[in-house]
Amino acid sequence: MGSLKPPVGTSHDVVVIGAGLSGIVAAQRLLQAHPDTDLVIVERDYCLGGVWSERRIYPSFWSQWTHGIAEFSDMPMERPPPEDCRFDLFPARYTTRYLETYVDQKQHNGLSLRDRIQFQTEVESVHKTDWGAWLIKCQDTKTGTAKLLHTKKLMVANGQTSLPRMPTFLGQETFKGTIIHSIDFGQSSALNNDAVRHVTVLGAGKSAADMVYEAAKLGKKVSWVIRRSDDGLGPAAFAPIDIPTPYRNGVEASQARIMASLQPCFLIPNHSWWTWFLHSTRIGEKLVGSVFDFLDTTVRKYAGYRERESDKGFEKLEYDTSIFWQNGTAGGCHFSDFWPLIAEKVHIKRASVKALSETHIYLDDEKMTHFPCDAILCGTGWEHGLDIFDNTLRMQLGLPFEKGLEQHDCRVKWEKLVGDADEEVLTRFRILRNPPKHHHVYEQRTPYRLYHTMAPLDDDTILFMNHVTAGAKLFVAEAQAIWAVAYWDKRITLPSLQEQEKDVAHWIAWNKRRYLSMGELGNFAAFDSVPYVDKLLDEIGVKSHRRKGFLGNIFAPIKPADLGRVWQEYLEAPQKA
Repeated sequence: MGSLKPPVGTSHDVVVIGAGLSGIVAAQRLLQAHPDTDLVIVERDYCLGGVWSERRIYPSFWSQWTHGIAEFSDMPMERPPPEDCRFDLFPARYTTRYLETYVDQKQHNGLSLRDRIQFQTEVESVHKTDWGAWLIKCQDTKTGTAKLLHTKKLMVANGQTSLPRMPTFLGQETFKGTIIHSIDFGQSSALNNDAVRHVTVLGAGKSAADMVYEAAKLGKKVSWVIRRSDDGLGPAAFAPIDIPTPYRNGVEASQARIMASLQPCFLIPNHSWWTWFLHSTRIGEKLVGSVFDFLDTTVRKYAGYRERESDKGFEKLEYDTSIFWQNGTAGGCHFSDFWPLIAEKVHIKRASVKALSETHIYLDDEKMTHFPCDAILCGTGWEHGLDIFDNTLRMQLGLPFEKGLEQHDCRVKWEKLVGDADEEVLTRFRILRNPPKHHHVYEQRTPYRLYHTMAPLDDDTILFMNHVTAGAKLFVAEAQAIWAVAYWDKRITLPSLQEQEKDVAHWIAWNKRRYLSMGELGNFAAFDSVPYVDKLLDEIGVKSHRRKGFLGNIFAPIKPADLGRVWQEYLEAPQKA
């Protein structure tokens, strides 16, 4: 019997899907540890950076993290000029510039990271071969030619904002205006066209708000259409960037373990009197609640949803559920004139689009509202980017798939595991026992069942990077990259499969209690970057991130430099025989 042979194509040690910040730093750490690795990165776009690529940025797009946090440990970011800094936040173009410089400066075996990126290469499907390799079918989007890659190890770093969710409308074929998703907004000239006078923005999140602001600043007549709460999660909560804290800014405050400890987060070890007091006692519950009530009141007061004078429905922008629960999208409000401008200039509609005509847009509200429209800007979110795997492979790897396809035994097993974990979550965290009344959007797919949201439970040749929603993007991406190297180096003593399953079930149960609708997929950790990173690093066995002294470990912000010390510690540690 002849031996199996791989199909014609190029063979590599490691393939990384996605040249966003997660794919870039993961490739860098892998190559630092193993410079001889034959590694390639495939990127569907013509430029790198993902959300922060040169194609996708626009003037009102600002960072959600601050200078000093928004960098990798091996290359400090130059501080933007004072006129482009507001409480240490800055326009996204500086992150773009940083990433572009990073891939050019980082070189291994005579090749830079940029040299290893295959741009305009769209992955169409991924399969596991009979001989144990990963087969990746791609298409060169510039030439239309097929490409075939096979690799021993695969890193999926396409994240959660790669594939736009583009709505379709009744009558769209007759509409004479322009329809643009936020992914293409940075490259569009629609707002610079004098013929475009009436602009409609769809969506409730940060990208929609940015496009509303930019259109209003340019003097367009803007309508902001957000689905009713019974159809979606309602408007986003936008926090002012100058909320006072004992730290330099709010982002830096969120990087301190003392602030992270206020979160009802199962990732924080439950063996200190402080965490027990905060989350398992009635007094602690009230203390934590009061802190977040203050934050929520501050955000609502800053926006002035009910206080600002407006005849355009401004009050409809008030978000429905307390900011603590994150039952919807959220972001920072970077511009001091944002709320006054919206209240004065922008018409707010809570409805969905029913149809389009040549020049008008029609909504499905009781009044059958319709108005002129020359351009529709869609901040309508993203597909999950998992269609490159078929359903069988999604089930095997622990990726979300349609619940109706799940086998009975598997469903019963996970229901038992998650149910047991749910009891533990509610025992430990009093504040999660009685969630507020809210509109809940139920997921029709199973949640992620990956260890640490990264690793399948029964296949150690593939990892999923940036499939967790965490606040400090670059910080978490680098920590994941360090863990990935240690994992593939087999320098992590993993718990048994049974214990890993319990950990995954705990993630799922906690997510649903902590983040309501946003926790349905079991990969949401908006307020939990620090405990998540601590758990990854502690499992590797490194100590540098906890060597700041007793008070420093509690109160000092954890920064990229700490990850740099951890990485050096890992590289210098003797390997196990």
